[in-house]
Amino acid sequence: MLLGDTEIFTLQALGSAGAAASAAGVQWSTTDATVASVSGNGFVRGIAAGEVLLIAQLASAADTVRVEVYDPPDHEVFEAGVSYFGRRNYVEYIPGELPVVLSAPHDGGLGPLEIANRKSGTLVRDQNTLQLTLEVREALIELTGQAPHVVLSHLNRAKLDPNREIVEAAQGNPFAERAWTEYHDFIGSARSAIATGGEGMYFDMHGHGHAIERVELGYLLTRDDLNRSDASISSLSYVLRSSIREIGRDSPVQFAEVLRGPVSFGGMLEAGGVPAIPSPTSPMPGDDPYFTGGYSTRQHGSLFDSELVSGIQLEHHFRGLRDTDLNQRRYAAILSRVIRDYMLQHMGYFEPN
Repeated sequence: MLLGDTEIFTLQALGSAGAAASAAGVQWSTTDATVASVSGNGFVRGIAAGEVLLIAQLASAADTVRVEVYDPPDHEVFEAGVSYFGRRNYVEYIPGELPVVLSAPHDGGLGPLEIANRKSGTLVRDQNTLQLTLEVREALIELTGQAPHVVLSHLNRAKLDPNREIVEAAQGNPFAERAWTEYHDFIGSARSAIATGGEGMYFDMHGHGHAIERVELGYLLTRDDLNRSDASISSLSYVLRSSIREIGRDSPVQFAEVLRGPVSFGGMLEAGGVPAIPSPTSPMPGDDPYFTGGYSTRQHGSLFDSELVSGIQLEHHFRGLRDTDLNQRRYAAILSRVIRDYMLQHMGYFEPN
């Protein structure tokens, strides 16, 4: 529980045969009332940061539960290049100076016992995407002299999936829910820092195992959407459904060109030697598997009016991009140039070298 919060705890009493019995007369206490206090009806209040045992005594029987009171740090100002962590270092935020946010939700290695494994949903780890994200950060620093904002989940995906809404992501575990909140709050802090200066970009970094080896770019548009003609998908309705609506509305070229023409993100990746979809050579997924973009892209891309930070989900194939350190650095150099050139093309940011 958070410092200052209150929660009500209850005791379920069972008789000798395992049937429910009366819990009338239970006595509540804590091992340290300066950390958490408890009233006679199980009403617990967090007073100071720390851990206590909450004790429920009923006749000659007693039960205990560990209660943690967490006082989250109050960061009013973030310093670029300094790592800031959430509770127990499950989530990390490295602020930057560029109008760019990178996040990696699915490559954490931590598996704490306090968080039970999720019972449903995708549990597979996006191997090496966390390190790839850090390589892109270093490549952008080398290319521009400034760093992007980076948000990382260090929890194993079996414990938390930050790219889902909280019910599916944490599946009721309060520690996972706390990490989920910190993850998205850190992205929100980064986006807020960017928005004060104008437009920006958010890239959610993933890995896929589809048979076709190409980077899948998710704009929140479905396969059926992308399978439409240029004239159809260039209508305002598709612009407004995408995670790059701010770019689409302001672009002097039709939206189909922004999505899959030479000036698209996929077009620029292909020009750098990396196959991608949608792009000039792979404009439509047809019936092939394709990731459209998930929860984080919806929440942090420019899907809503007045939001200036556009978002793209990047799904990376393994071989040649994230399989070895050398390939990660090589691809990171290409991706950093594409980010710079794409933002120069569509937002006027960065000066070409």
